[in-house]
Order: sequence, then structure tokens, then C-alpha cells
Amino acid sequence: MTLLFKRLVNPIFGFLSLIAILLTIVLQSKELESTRKELERSASAQEKTEAALNKQSDTQAKQQFENTFFSLLDQHNKALEKISTPTGKYTEGRSDLDIVRLSVFSGNHTNLQDAKNALEKHNGICGHYFRVLYQVLKFIATNVPDGSIGAEFSQEKIANSKLAPSEKMYSNIVRSFLSYDATQLLSINCYCADRYDTYWNFKLLVERYSFLEHMPSKIKEKDHGLLVSTKEFYDKNAFGRTQFKINAQKA
Repeated sequence: MTLLFKRLVNPIFGFLSLIAILLTIVLQSKELESTRKELERSASAQEKTEAALNKQSDTQAKQQFENTFFSLLDQHNKALEKISTPTGKYTEGRSDLDIVRLSVFSGNHTNLQDAKNALEKHNGICGHYFRVLYQVLKFIATNVPDGSIGAEFSQEKIANSKLAPSEKMYSNIVRSFLSYDATQLLSINCYCADRYDTYWNFKLLVERYSFLEHMPSKIKEKDHGLLVSTKEFYDKNAFGRTQFKINAQKA
């Protein structure tokens, strides 16, 4: 009787054991699925947190850049205003900028080097302004959040790296404050013999940001030889999509 009972009960126990194993597997699978979903939710939440932190960091970087940029722009505008404002009765109502332009673009100078020498004689009048302008453009090039030049600021980087959208925007803001007269003097100020000259990086920035785009080639309604000759010195990008057609011949 006992042997018969065992023969009947053992298959039942075996079947029940199999059912228990299957149930255990099913429960473990559900637990694993639940764990997987929880991990996915955690990963998604972490990605969202990282994205939010990155966005916050980008916003802070932009704010820091703009705080410094607009501070430098204010200094630039004050320096420009100083040389553009008539200085008194002894100058016949002319500004420092007018006086320097008269000297630089007189008929005594037949090439850009002569004009540059004349401008440097007035370094005490306009030199500070051009140094401030250079520092503003350098700051944009090396610190704009989406820029590619960075702290390296090499000539190769300035000349060949891609121009970032915001880099162009900020440089255009600066350019918008320059008068035609200031732009004409800028084209002389940045003249230099070769890439080893201390003004070469300034020249590259003028080209990178198309700072001569709105520079007229005329003095008193006539094309001036010095301004026309800047076409041969600067890369064409310096003139952007200029509205002033610089002729190849002098007036």
C-alpha cells in the first residue's frame, strides 16, 4: 500500500515542484522587468537632469560672456565718443578724429605705409581707441560661448576656423557703432608688412568680422587712392557684401 501510495504521490509532487519553479521564473521575470523599467526611468530622469544642468551652465556662460562684453562695449563707445567729439574753438570745431584723418589722408601720403606712419604720429590721440577696439574683438573671438578659436588665438585659428553665429552677431554690434570716418582710419591702422607684425592679428580680426564692409572709398566725394589700395592688402572677406564698390583706379 505504501509503495503504491508513493508511486501515486511522487509524480504529483514532481508536477507541483515544476509548477513552483515555473511560478518562480515568472515572478523573477516580472521583477527583472520592473527593475529594468525602473532603471530606464532613472536613466531618463538622469538624462533630463543632465540636460537641464547643461542648459543652466550654457545660460550662465552666456550671461558671464555678455556681462563682460557689454562692459567692454561701453568702454569702446566712450573711447570712440571722445575722439569723435569736437574739442574746442582752437580746432575750428573739429574732433580728434577729423584732425587725424586730415593728416593721414592728405596728398602727402602715396601708399599705405606712409599713411600708417602718419597715423602712428597721432598715436596719443587715436591709439587708445584702436587698442580698446582690438581687445573687444579679441574677447569675442576667444570667449564667445559657441566659438571655435578659444584661448589659443593663433593666426591659423583666426583666419580659418568657422565663424559661429553668435560670434558674428556680437562683432556686428560693435561694428554698428563705427562711423565711416573711424572705419577708414581703421583700414590704415591695421596695415602691416607681414604676419610677424604686431598688427597682423588685428588685421585678421578685421577680415574675420568684415569690419570694412561699410567703409566708403571716397574722401570729399572722390575715390581716394589709399582707400582704394586697401583692396589689395586685405582679404576680400574684410569688405563683406560691401555696398561701396571699390574701384581699381584712383579718381
